Amino acid sequence: MEFRAQFFAGIVGYLIWTGVSLLFIEAVFGQVGVVRGWSREEMWVLYGTYVALESLCYGLLGPNMFRFSNLVREGGLDLALTKPVNTQFYVSTRYIDPNGVMNGLPGIALLWYGLHRLSLHPSLMQWGLWLALLFCGLVMAYCIWFFCVTWAIWAVKLEGIAVIFDPMMQMARFPLEIYPQRLQSFLIFVLPVAFLTTYPTEALLGKSHPATLLGALALAAVMLWLTHLFFHFALRFYSSASS
Repeated sequence: MEFRAQFFAGIVGYLIWTGVSLLFIEAVFGQVGVVRGWSREEMWVLYGTYVALESLCYGLLGPNMFRFSNLVREGGLDLALTKPVNTQFYVSTRYIDPNGVMNGLPGIALLWYGLHRLSLHPSLMQWGLWLALLFCGLVMAYCIWFFCVTWAIWAVKLEGIAVIFDPMMQMARFPLEIYPQRLQSFLIFVLPVAFLTTYPTEALLGKSHPATLLGALALAAVMLWLTHLFFHFALRFYSSASS
């Protein structure tokens, strides 16, 4: 935020990008009305949820994920390993991007507008379920992204595997139901796209069940545990770049 012009220009740029995406939704749903059971207003709620989650990912996680390969290449991971704190936590949360986090505000506004157009007034329990599912989605997104960047410990050039994360986020812009039936199980249990936006949105629309949260918590916990194991396994092969 030291460079204020860049900070506000980034927000304006993201508003423009969000507007272009909304034009796409309008172009599709303005013609057909409903796609696989999702109306235009429901898509606004889903896209608002997506923008909020994307902003958290790139604002809280992005600055650290993008730096990880440099930590390995330049020896910064050596310093992280000497800190009296969990190394994975340290390298995953050290930096934040306020600009990225602020970009979530248009998403919240769009979400509220979609609910208003649908004449829906979610209860506190529904909002709580939305927040909890969104948090689980954030944890799952982190696990996928951190798993990808951890491969840089073996070969820095393998950092390109992290491109898997961006397509996953782009797929989350749309509800699970628009994808082929044979692909949906994969997008729930392997690449958890459904938990990123579809299930949180359904909580606000009154289409979800509390049992969904139990599944989300279980899957997020398992993925976080596996990511932890994988990171510590990778560290066995880490050779200091600074000595």
